[in-house]
Amino acid sequence: MDGNSRFQMEPDDIVKSLITIVGSFIQDQLVDQRKRDIQKEQCGERLAAEDESNNKETEVRYSDQAVLANLDWGMDALEEAINTSNIETKMARLDYAEKMLQVCAMLDSGDKTAGVPNFYLSAWAHLNLSYLWKLRNNVTNAVLHVLEMFSVDPFFSRIDFAPELWKTLFLPHMSSIVGWYSEERHRVMMDLIPDSTDLSFTVDFDLYFNESLIFSMRPDQAEKLQNMEKLYGQSLDDNTRMYANYFKDCMNYDSTSSKKAIPMLPIAEPPMTPLHEVSRKIPDYVKFGPILPKNAGFSPVLKDKQNARESSSSNATYTSFKNLEDSAAWVNQEGVPEEAEDSPKFASPKYASPKYASPKQEGDGKKDARSILRLQSTRDIDSKVATSPEVHHDFSIGSAGSDNDIKVSLIGWFTNTGDKKKMSGLGACKIVWMDWPIQWSMGQGKNSLVEMVQDWPKSVRKKFAHGDERSSSYANVNNGALSSSRENDIGSPNFGSPQQSERSTQSRPPKDFVCPITTQIFSDPVTLETGQTYERKAIEEWMKRGNTTCPITRQPLFSNILPKTNYVLRRLITSWKEQHPDLAHELSYPGTPTSSYGTPKTSNLCQPRRFMQAPVATSPTSVISQAAIEAIISGLKPLISCLCNSEDLKECEAAVLTIARMWKESNADAGVHVCLSTSAAVNGFMDVLSSSLSREALATTVYILSELLVADDDFKEKLTSIDPDFETLAALLTNGLFEAAVLIYLLKPTFSQINSHNLLPCLIQIISSKVQDSKDHEMVMNPKDAAIELLDQVLSEGDENSRSFIALSIMSADAIPDLVACLNKLDIRQSVLSILLCCIQTDKSSRNLIASSIDLCLVLELFHSGNENLRGMCIDFLSELVQLNRRTLSNQILQIIKDEGAFSTMHTLLVYLQNAPMEQQPAIASLLLQLDILVEPRKMSIYREEAVDMLIETLQKKDFPNLQLMALDALSSLSGKSYTEAWLLNLAGFTKPYEAFVENEKMKMDPDEEKAACSWEKRVAFVLCNHEKGGIFNALEQCLKSKSINIAKRCLITATWLVYMLYNLPDTGVRDSARKSLLNQYIHILQSSKNIEDKILATVALRSFISDPGALGEIGGYAKVMYTTLRKLKKSSVIVSDIMKTLMNLPSVNAAEMWSASEGFELDSSMNGEVLSFIYVKSRVISSHSDGTIKIWDAGKRALRLIQEVREHSKAVTCLYIPPSHDKLYSGSLDKTIRVWIIKPEGIHCIQVYDVKESVHGLIADVNSAYYFSQGAGVKVFGWSGVSKHINFKQSVKCLDMIGDKLYCGCSGFSIQETDLQKASTTTFYSGARKLLGKQSINSICIHDDLLYAGGSSVDGTAGKVFSMTSRVLVGSLSGAFDIHCLCVSNDFIFGATKNGTIEVWLKERLTRVVSMKMSSGITKITCLASDAEGEMLFAGSSDGKIQVNNTSFNH
Repeated sequence: MDGNSRFQMEPDDIVKSLITIVGSFIQDQLVDQRKRDIQKEQCGERLAAEDESNNKETEVRYSDQAVLANLDWGMDALEEAINTSNIETKMARLDYAEKMLQVCAMLDSGDKTAGVPNFYLSAWAHLNLSYLWKLRNNVTNAVLHVLEMFSVDPFFSRIDFAPELWKTLFLPHMSSIVGWYSEERHRVMMDLIPDSTDLSFTVDFDLYFNESLIFSMRPDQAEKLQNMEKLYGQSLDDNTRMYANYFKDCMNYDSTSSKKAIPMLPIAEPPMTPLHEVSRKIPDYVKFGPILPKNAGFSPVLKDKQNARESSSSNATYTSFKNLEDSAAWVNQEGVPEEAEDSPKFASPKYASPKYASPKQEGDGKKDARSILRLQSTRDIDSKVATSPEVHHDFSIGSAGSDNDIKVSLIGWFTNTGDKKKMSGLGACKIVWMDWPIQWSMGQGKNSLVEMVQDWPKSVRKKFAHGDERSSSYANVNNGALSSSRENDIGSPNFGSPQQSERSTQSRPPKDFVCPITTQIFSDPVTLETGQTYERKAIEEWMKRGNTTCPITRQPLFSNILPKTNYVLRRLITSWKEQHPDLAHELSYPGTPTSSYGTPKTSNLCQPRRFMQAPVATSPTSVISQAAIEAIISGLKPLISCLCNSEDLKECEAAVLTIARMWKESNADAGVHVCLSTSAAVNGFMDVLSSSLSREALATTVYILSELLVADDDFKEKLTSIDPDFETLAALLTNGLFEAAVLIYLLKPTFSQINSHNLLPCLIQIISSKVQDSKDHEMVMNPKDAAIELLDQVLSEGDENSRSFIALSIMSADAIPDLVACLNKLDIRQSVLSILLCCIQTDKSSRNLIASSIDLCLVLELFHSGNENLRGMCIDFLSELVQLNRRTLSNQILQIIKDEGAFSTMHTLLVYLQNAPMEQQPAIASLLLQLDILVEPRKMSIYREEAVDMLIETLQKKDFPNLQLMALDALSSLSGKSYTEAWLLNLAGFTKPYEAFVENEKMKMDPDEEKAACSWEKRVAFVLCNHEKGGIFNALEQCLKSKSINIAKRCLITATWLVYMLYNLPDTGVRDSARKSLLNQYIHILQSSKNIEDKILATVALRSFISDPGALGEIGGYAKVMYTTLRKLKKSSVIVSDIMKTLMNLPSVNAAEMWSASEGFELDSSMNGEVLSFIYVKSRVISSHSDGTIKIWDAGKRALRLIQEVREHSKAVTCLYIPPSHDKLYSGSLDKTIRVWIIKPEGIHCIQVYDVKESVHGLIADVNSAYYFSQGAGVKVFGWSGVSKHINFKQSVKCLDMIGDKLYCGCSGFSIQETDLQKASTTTFYSGARKLLGKQSINSICIHDDLLYAGGSSVDGTAGKVFSMTSRVLVGSLSGAFDIHCLCVSNDFIFGATKNGTIEVWLKERLTRVVSMKMSSGITKITCLASDAEGEMLFAGSSDGKIQVNNTSFNH
């Protein structure tokens, strides 16, 4: 891989070389744990240095903590995987490490995290990912991650992460750049070295390169050398990145594909073409550019390190000529790294390098202050990187305008009096500091710059000693030469930021900083595998007692070895302690903490200013003279006396106004407060409040009392000691004095007090109104803010009923827009959000109003800055808000949540998910998953994986049923439907719940909404079902088995929706998992549940399963136990028929074995003669008899009860017919009449009689005519208007049926004639064959579900046929040895009566014979049959006048 090769290697050869070289490097790193520890320590020191710099002024954002925490957790998990021998554990830890490290690897390289450039974090993550893939035996991926590391951050990759690998892979390609640098350096040195014309071109300039040469540089020469080295470093970085990308292309190149071109070998171009070849030896420090100390940070910072590792062979120090704004601050405690061990005494021409002895070698035996250096990086770090203010107060060497004007850095240069000769090269010069020119010369007799500083004017010396108030202390320079200046100013005020002063007044540390066991601030925090953090000593004591579970979560701990310190958390605690020293000391855990990344605490001597306790604020009396205060107090006494004693109300009101003015003038002086806080004064004020009618006086009195109350909490007791006082304030608020709300809030009333005085309407009125502050007196808080706080208090302390009432009152007053507008106020934002959340939970319709006007950035800010409870409330609010019935609007809100804010909401949610309380995790996971699937699901997403993992894990927590319910609610919300159950029931034909919901919500779906909703459901279902090969179904199975009715019910809804969606998505191989986990559970619910809705939900899932051959075979085994239940559900669910048909068509199901027919009872109607006709309609049975009687029976309770008996025909009633409208009954008789009956609940009533002149043997009718047959051939048509006609054809008719305008006649000769009633034309529908022994005929026909069933003479074992009405073809036959005299058809069965008294039963779907039944009275002719629609009741009439009722079903 030599860059000087004339011929390019083949990509395959390059890949082999890369795998060998990089694989060997990674293997060495994995084998040598010490190397990894050292590397992690030095990288951690960079982070620690950066953190120390940034924390001086700003707090680290929560999202930045999250990124660093993921990096730390990922590396810890990787170390555990390396050190374990258990394969299962190794794989699990590797999976976890990959998720954590991928977060940092995917960071935007142009941004920063906690001040640290993202390219550094990303490169570090890629290096660890390469180790991870090597452990998985995937060297290709490992190589790609290493190359990505060099591509993302070539600078630190070649000096920190993999310098030796860089030498092997990249340095051979940089020869032209190194040559250019050597030539340019040669030219500069030739100008510096005296008599250089006598030297050879290839001379080694290191022999002449000393400090005197550096100090003899002119400013223009120094600037030239600086620019050259900057350009050199940039060239190395750019070309390293270029070759890394080339190597990646080679790794990804597929020689078998012709679509992709062969990667071309790049050429490393130098910044300029060299004029000469340089053959001399090039030291390492030239090859690699400047080598940074291992504890270097990323931005200017002064870092004091006491326990540094031993220095390597050289303690050379470097000082940059670069401008201070672009420089970096380093500590020369580590010495020169390994790469410089063989380098000469002076590392680089751009550094002045005075050599110092180790502190252990000092003659005085005291520990001298360590030198603090400034080192120029060849890397051109982004100029946007913030620099600490103290940078601009340092001295630096650089161009100063004239040859002798030099900016010089005094910080850490010469630390002892023996440094005089080191400045000899400067001669006389003018030092420029802070734009102040200071003349100085070695001839002045000063031994050091420090002595020179001591002679400066006090103003200059003081400013030098302090620098910036926020900068680190320089007291350790020259054994404390400046310490006197430092100590003299210790008592000066702290000019830190106002935020810091405000934070120092907090009464308690953040909850995350306190150990739940010791209740003290963490000293050495460790985060367990359960996500909980404890003090190391405390959790060790916990485990020593034999405990093997997490103290908070009670989850089992699989390792008895505690993890490493949570450095991220400890750095945050350190920063907080610096801002709150008193509180930190009070709550600290009694232990000796170690600093982050091994850095010990700094001694008090050199402690920065921000560690000092802020002095007490200056009293107002220092501004107002004591005499003025005494005058005010004197003036107040007669006014107070007036309030207490005067009977003149106006005089008292005037006194109040004067007191308010004097209170302002006193600047809330303590003495004035004491004067106004007496019991007499308070009584006077309350008298004014109870008596005055002047709004100005009342508002002013409230103002004074509020001010007194804020200044002293003890004042509250005087106001609350008497109940009438509160009643007075409540009355004022009720009467419209909104300012009274402020005083009431400050008094902190109880819920019962607020409720008993009915203040709720007033508070809502204040929120809805436009309250303006008084022009004369500014209240301590806005009345609207006070009303919101009080309202939030009532909501938080009230019960569920009161919360609902208050929320409905707010919505009815149309106060929600005003509340949303108040979110802009940071102080009350939490209370506003709490009220809005309560409104949503009470009435879901308020979501739309809130969503249309809210600024979600404000909610996100509250989430990022809040504590645990506040974050939980924000998550609940956002989760509720996105559950709109309009999918497009929900997606818009999700997109805003995802995009808004200065940092990644998704990443913050991810980290919070890992550390949040268990009760918040389901909602967080649901919201995170919704944000992730806004776009089409990707192959891999850490957010999705973590979210679904958390939901599944929560579902499996049997010991925490409340958490299971939360997880099920979260899964239900993912579907995007708040009406999932009603929607599923509607799919099954059970429409009532869905129709009620639509009507209540007034919901109308347009096509775009339906399309968006469908797309969303598919995305969610795809992600959930395919996670871990359907692992969610196993978790749902456990919930379905729960003893909790609520859990089982909600799980049934979620699981049914998921199964339904699963079978509407392409099969990805997870259906087997769903079947194995849920199928038996659904069958159990179908059979055992007493709730019809649960049964129908089960049928929805079973309907999906039967489309799967594997599931169908398993369902077939339960056909017997399911069939009866399914038949009962047919009336409620339209999909049950599909299931039944599918089951009965299974070859494994024997219909005969399942059949069961019980003889319910038999009725004797022989006194009326034969039973000639039966008809079933609406739980009624109508029978006709040979004596002309018609009977109506009630069959509602599976028994026949006679309701009515009529006898208006004079002869036998041969036929009955009811049209599809079920409003009339037609009867035909041998008395040659047709009667029309009206059907009523109580019975039938004859309304018309028609004389047709012929006996009627069979009858069909419609609104126009009656169609009947007699003993002759053809069919007679009798119009209701009295007109008759004859449809003639040769065959005699035996039976009739009609559908639409088509009449079908079963005739002799086993034929079927079709008559078009509109055209009055007849065609042969089916023609039978004649037999030698006689003629066959069709005795009965029945049309059902577009099929025509015909029964008649038995021929060759076939007694009936089935025809398709549309295609007019034979689709099947009914087997039977006896002639069929009459037929009836239900939804599932075909019943045929034979002449020998048997009833044959066939399965309708398969046309297979199931069973034969006999009349209980023995062999007799069955004259008629009827059945209900489901075939559960069969009615048979016989020639001997008997009626038999059979209950038919399948066996259980």
